[in-house]
Amino acid sequence: MVEYLTQYLGRFDHMTLLAIAVAAAVAIIIALRWTGQRYVAPKARLALSGDGSFEYGVAGADAHQPALGRIAGRNPPASGQECLAELIPEAAQTGELTAIWVRVEEARVGHVAVHEIVHFEKVLKGRAARCDAIVVGSARSGLQLRLDLVWPPRLREPR
Repeated sequence: MVEYLTQYLGRFDHMTLLAIAVAAAVAIIIALRWTGQRYVAPKARLALSGDGSFEYGVAGADAHQPALGRIAGRNPPASGQECLAELIPEAAQTGELTAIWVRVEEARVGHVAVHEIVHFEKVLKGRAARCDAIVVGSARSGLQLRLDLVWPPRLREPR
């Protein structure tokens, strides 16, 4: 069997074999993306409290539609695709908080609105935190990320 395979592959030049290998690798990657769902474990240890309402909308999600589409999947449920969001504070060199980015599966999908950063900073104190989230579709504004938070934000009590 090995001899037959060696003789058969010996008919092709190196560039043809390389092209076949690349085409096979691309086909495998596409098949895995279509059939599998990627999961990236969150790195933030702190968790924000939520009440199950998913009412807090993330700002800037319209600029991250491809990432939200990958998270929601090809056919997201009408109720939305549940996920886990991480809020990552970003400070300037002076130490002043400039933004709080929202990431899902390591992809940046939006940010906390500028006028609400102060509320989150009181709780986070420069640390990252996670919370439940949901990607929902809207005919008017595309995909949106909504966080499960109580207002004002606070940390979840350890269990």
